[in-house]
Amino acid sequence: MPPDFFAAVAKMYVGEISQPVRTRLGFHIIELTDCKPARQMSFEEARKEIRLIVENEKRRTASQDLVYDLSRRAEFVANGL
Repeated sequence: MPPDFFAAVAKMYVGEISQPVRTRLGFHIIELTDCKPARQMSFEEARKEIRLIVENEKRRTASQDLVYDLSRRAEFVANGL
C-alpha cells in the first residue's frame, strides 16, 4: 500500500473509521479493526511477499512492453476525410 495510506492508519484508533483518504491508487475509507505491535517477519512470510512483488513487477513490465509494441505497430486511418 502507498505510504500515505499507512500514514492515515497510524493516526487512527481501533474501531475508528477514517474520512476518505486519497492515495495514488484512489480514495479509501479505512476501518481499523485491530492493531498489533511491529515484529520481524519470518523467512516464509517474507518469501511470500517477495514472490508477490516479483510477480507483480513481471506483469507490469509485460503490460508495458505490450502497450509499447502495439503502439509502435499501430496505424492511423482516417475514414471519410
